[in-house]
Amino acid sequence: MPLTDYFALLRPNGTFIQLGVPDGGALSVPIPTLVHRGIKLAGSIVGSPGEIREMLKLAAEKKIQPWIEERSMSDANQAIVDMEAGRPRYRYVLVNEKHL
Repeated sequence: MPLTDYFALLRPNGTFIQLGVPDGGALSVPIPTLVHRGIKLAGSIVGSPGEIREMLKLAAEKKIQPWIEERSMSDANQAIVDMEAGRPRYRYVLVNEKHL
């Protein structure tokens, strides 16, 4: 999808964050769209495919588990209320009841 299509999804003065390096290493940025809508453009490197494989291998070897709290899908509305109230200690993950 061209960047202008992504920028159209942002609210005025929104921020677009490019994760990783795009194929070819360059972005074609429509400067007038950025200026007129006040869009901020940022970037973040998340690791090369090799680094990601290495991290996943380490996590598997060391049995590293994420810090999450599983909530059932039927509890989704309460999970949102709890999120807005700042109650989660970890990241909430909604799961189908048959997988709890």
